[in-house]
Amino acid sequence: MADYQPSAPKLQEQDLKGKLAIITGASRGIGRAIALSLAIRGCSILGTYSSPQSAHNFDTLSTTIQNLYAAAPPPGAQNIQTAPTMRGLAADITSLPSIGAILTHVERHFSGQKISILVLNASFSTRPRVGSASEADITNSITANLHWPIVLMENLVRISSFTPHSRVVVISSDRVRDPAPGSSLFNATRAAMESLTRSWAIELPKSFPGTTVNAVSVGLTDTPGLRAFGAAAVEALKEQRVGKVKVVEGGRMGQAEDVADVVGWLVSEKSRWVTGSVVSANGGAEWIGGSS
Repeated sequence: MADYQPSAPKLQEQDLKGKLAIITGASRGIGRAIALSLAIRGCSILGTYSSPQSAHNFDTLSTTIQNLYAAAPPPGAQNIQTAPTMRGLAADITSLPSIGAILTHVERHFSGQKISILVLNASFSTRPRVGSASEADITNSITANLHWPIVLMENLVRISSFTPHSRVVVISSDRVRDPAPGSSLFNATRAAMESLTRSWAIELPKSFPGTTVNAVSVGLTDTPGLRAFGAAAVEALKEQRVGKVKVVEGGRMGQAEDVADVVGWLVSEKSRWVTGSVVSANGGAEWIGGSS
């Protein structure tokens, strides 16, 4: 199995300078990697996390970005200037009132600035098998993974929060196409979000011309959320899924940066002709619309 270590972050071409992104679940894992990827390209970030206890993770990310820009060449040498604004906010996606806090935070800390990028990364994951799901399992899954993003989008559109040529990216999962026991609640809500991706791709450009909406189907990826399942469970998943990866002989587990680089392209101008799609970020482990 091939080893892979992401390279140390460094400033990139500032093609997202002046833009504002909202990234849910931005304090760790894939969300953090996406926030870092966008910020080193000049994008200001409003990153959410599930509870105040996660604030220090986002603060560490903010410090990393500040230090990278402080160490950059003087303005003009490579067209790199001041660091983008990084703001973190506790917003529990199992609670609809947290949406109001996001809207207030944008108005207060990014006054007059509209949103160019929305990455719906955060999700609620629970694994009860059929017949054992509690009422909380069902309610939290539907609220966090479906109801909450719908209400957020409704509010953002009603108050015309997006710029023209905005980018919306929904983080989905290979589990939608390769279910396992216990994944029914999560899979159902992710599949619904992929359906919304296609609908939003039709409707949003009517109000915000040039806007694209895409989903990214993520395979087995080394994240804190995965490791929370425990070593035995992770090893079992690796046994099932790593060998399906096509791009590396023997396969390997994905890294958050693998996914962030795909999202980074989807939020760029270069992805202007891609919308309403589900894009695989899984090394070929699962193909959209067919068997792998």
